[in-house]
Amino acid sequence: MKWKYDGECDMIWMAKYHFKEVDIMMLILLIILLIGYLVLLITRYKKKNNFKINGTIQIIQGIIWTLITIDSWTTSHAVVRIAYIIIVLLSFIAGFQEFYKCK
Repeated sequence: MKWKYDGECDMIWMAKYHFKEVDIMMLILLIILLIGYLVLLITRYKKKNNFKINGTIQIIQGIIWTLITIDSWTTSHAVVRIAYIIIVLLSFIAGFQEFYKCK
């Protein structure tokens, strides 16, 4: 009797392994961005009305929201996806407006 190769089991195992790697990578990126975000918030508290710091904070918020959106895209509803996209766009727009005020 000849064994038939079942590639489906291998695909499921690789997908689970890949998702674990992606989750760990996403967690590391979020932690790094959150630390940078907190440092910028403290800096903004000390130096008020600095447009470059405010713009950088908004851009980092946009990046954080983008990572959260990517991570939960498949499990969220259409309304939540639209809300994520709006939040991401507003964060980036606000950040670029702050940089534009610098010039």
